[in-house]
Amino acid sequence: MSNNISSNIKIKKHNNKSLIDSLLENEFLVVFGCLGCAIIGTILLAGIFQTGPSHRDSVIFNAAGAIFMGIGFIYLILTFMGSYINIYGQKLDVGMLIYIAIVLFVMFVFGN
Repeated sequence: MSNNISSNIKIKKHNNKSLIDSLLENEFLVVFGCLGCAIIGTILLAGIFQTGPSHRDSVIFNAAGAIFMGIGFIYLILTFMGSYINIYGQKLDVGMLIYIAIVLFVMFVFGN
């Protein structure tokens, strides 16, 4: 009798995904969304430096920030190097995409 009861009970599994989970499954949106956010961040950063004072007294803080940013960029590239992503059937290296994004970031910052 217990076999008969257990076979009649059906367990329903709900597969509810949040919006963030469904967006993170699409690699195209993740890569180009991050690239777009980096470009917007670069524009905002360039605007902040443009409106700030022309003479900056905290040279040590600027140099330390540049060193930490460089270390962070190297860490990001080495962490994702060798990871691949498929975009429209093309296999791309994530580390190379991050490297290209960093180069574009530096070009936008120095190019105003």
